[in-house]
Order: sequence, then structure tokens, then C-alpha cells
Amino acid sequence: MDKIAQSVVALKDELIANRRFFHSHPETGWFTFFTTAVIAHNLSKLGYTLKMGREVVVPDKRAGLGTKEACEAAIKRAKSLLDDKQAKFLDIMEDGLTGLVADIDTGRAGKFTAFRFDIDGVDVTESKDSNHRPFKEGFSSDIAGITHACGHDGHITIGLALAKLIAQNLDDFNGKFRFIFQTAEEGTRGAVGMEPTGIVDKVDYLLGGHIGFQSKTLRGIVCGTNNLLATSKFDVILKGRSAHAAGAPQDGANALLAAAQIALNMHAITRHSDGITRINVGILRAGEGRNVIAPNGFLACETRGETTELNDFMYKKCEDIIKGVSLAYGVSYEIVPTGGTSGGDSDPEVTELYENCAKESPFFDDDKILKTFKFSACEDFAHFMQKVQKSGGKSGYLMIGTTLAAGHHNEKFDFDEECLVGGVDIFLRSAYKLNGLKEKI
Repeated sequence: MDKIAQSVVALKDELIANRRFFHSHPETGWFTFFTTAVIAHNLSKLGYTLKMGREVVVPDKRAGLGTKEACEAAIKRAKSLLDDKQAKFLDIMEDGLTGLVADIDTGRAGKFTAFRFDIDGVDVTESKDSNHRPFKEGFSSDIAGITHACGHDGHITIGLALAKLIAQNLDDFNGKFRFIFQTAEEGTRGAVGMEPTGIVDKVDYLLGGHIGFQSKTLRGIVCGTNNLLATSKFDVILKGRSAHAAGAPQDGANALLAAAQIALNMHAITRHSDGITRINVGILRAGEGRNVIAPNGFLACETRGETTELNDFMYKKCEDIIKGVSLAYGVSYEIVPTGGTSGGDSDPEVTELYENCAKESPFFDDDKILKTFKFSACEDFAHFMQKVQKSGGKSGYLMIGTTLAAGHHNEKFDFDEECLVGGVDIFLRSAYKLNGLKEKI
């Protein structure tokens, strides 16, 4: 076992403890106040320079915000969980400007390497089944309706351990390192609010990944994730005019029928020959009473495309349908964006980097190393990735193998914590290959 592996193994107990700590206190969306404050406190002690609040989030670029009441409740809960040294970071987060960026500079010329880790949970109530390990062993979610059911608690843990090992061994490196702890990944809402602040500008390499997904075997890894789909999430709000359904139907404007027609027509959009396209209306609500012409309608929708251009094609078709149907039924409409991200592929150079690191690591088996995989799903990382690639940098997304107790976003989701060691190791080896001083490797 080499120096890198030894340094990671030494943190194994800390990794498990940290994962369970974050698992027990989940937060969602833009309301990751507690999580951000704890991360900020830990990184400040390691000597990182922090950027928070308006330095890393453009308030009016955020999508999918919750209510003022939910925000206030999240802040109150965070205050109850934090000590005084941690709580001092809350004020800068204002009404949900959560997430942070942490920098450390070696003082020696070299590459600017960034790592991105997402930090939010999902809107799922965690199982209290006696066989569910987090519940059985006492580290399940402390709040109903929110759970780390996607592995982001593990991502936070990997990111903090990686930051610690780089800071403690800074003399081994050149260049600069940046850690992006991103909020609101779920629903692809966070990157669009953070990227405009310039946090990935001038980055030479942006590295990211995820526990599980399509890498479901412990000691396995997917080195290059491709076909990350672009997506647009949006709500449609329709306003019609109520009237007596029998006595004066001609006086009404039926938002229910308009909503139904919109949903049917959007699902009938012609697919594109250039690649994968998707459309889904996940929620449709309308009406007020059995004998009332429905004065309101609501649809929760999403489009996806293999490329940003293909997703834009789908979204534009949806806009046309909403406008045309609303005109035909005499209702007004509003389209409210709630999230979205770009599409793209990992750079082959970064895929090669991950593959070489995995082959050197004692925590991955050669026969379980998959070089590339077509994901055909969405991940908010792609928004940052595309920005870096368009600016001349390189970026790649991996998937760290682990055994899952249940699928992502399931109430019984849990993963084998052995994968945390491999996760830290693969990113640390990548850091040494990109920024390591040759005589120190």
C-alpha cells in the first residue's frame, strides 16, 4: 500500500463518522444552512480561503426556491444544531445563498484544479424499518420529509477528507486547488445560480463524481460518464375563468381542459433525429368543483436532451404548445423555470486520468473498472463541466462503485461505506497526477 492509500486508510473511521453525522442532519435545495456552516468551519480550520453568500450565488439566478416560511424554519433548525463558531457563518447566507467555495494556493506555479461535491438531501421520508441500517444503528434523518437518499452525505465526506489531505500535504503540490460544495443539485437548481459568479472561470481541470448510480459493485468504478442529458424543469400556471358548468358554460374559460391539452400535446412532440430527447408532465392539477368550469391549472414539467441544443428544441416546442393552447382556450399562462442544466460528455483526457488512478489504487479491482458509460440522465455537474470545457479546460465525471441497500431516492437508500475510502483515494491520486511535485510522488 503506497503513501496515498495509507493516508486515506488512516481516515477511515473519520470518514464513516462524518458520513453518518451529515446523514442524520439532512437539508434540501437552497436551505443547506447547517451543512454549509459545518463545512465552512472545518475548511477554515484547515487554512482554506472561503467564498460564500453573494460571492458564490447570484440571488436572482436561483431556480426552484422554497417559501419564506420554509427558509425561516431551516435557519431556525440550523441554529439549534450549530455551536457558536459554526453559527457565525449563517448571516452571510441570507435567505438561502448556501453552498461555498474554498481555495488553497501552494504558492508555486501549476494547474488550477477544482473539485465539485454536492451537499443537499432529497424530499423523502427515511424508513424506520428495523432492518434499515441508519435507523437500526441510530444515524437516520432527524427530520421527517428529508433524507440523504442519494449519497450526497458521502460526497460531502469525501470532499472534506480530500481537502484535509491536500492541506496537510501542501508541500507535495504546485498550483491551486478549489473545492466547490454545491447546494440544490437535486432538481438541477444549484449550478445555474452559482456558475454566473465565475467560480469555474480559469479552472484548468474540474473533477466530480457520484457514489453508486450505474456503478453498483463495491471496488468498481466508471471512469468516464458520457451522455449527460441537458434538462429544463418548469411549472406552467394557467388562469381561466369560472362559470356554472350547466347554467352558463359559455361564460367560462376552462383551464382544466387547457392543462390536459397541453400535457397531451407536449407528450406528442416529434422526437429529434440528432439524439435522445425526453418530455414529462409529472403533475397536473386543475379545477375547484364538480359543476364549476375550472378557473385554474397547474403542470410540473421537464424536458431533456442528449445535448443542450436538443433540450432547447424540446423546450421551445413546449413553449409553442403552451402559448397556442392557452390562446385557443382563452386562458392566460405563466411559465416558471424551476431548474435546469447543460448536457455533455467527460473529456477523454480526464477519463484516462481516472482510469490510470483506479488501476494504481488498491481500493478498485481491475476487472471492475469500466472506462466509459453512457449515462442518459441528468446531473447538475454538467453545467459547470460545459462552462469549463468551453473555456478551454478539461472536466470529467466518475461513478464510484458501492453496494446499495435500495435505489437512489428510495426511503431505504443506504450504501456500503467502504466506498468512501476509494472515493477519497481516486481524487487524491488525480490531484497528485495533475498538481504533484515529481520528487514528492
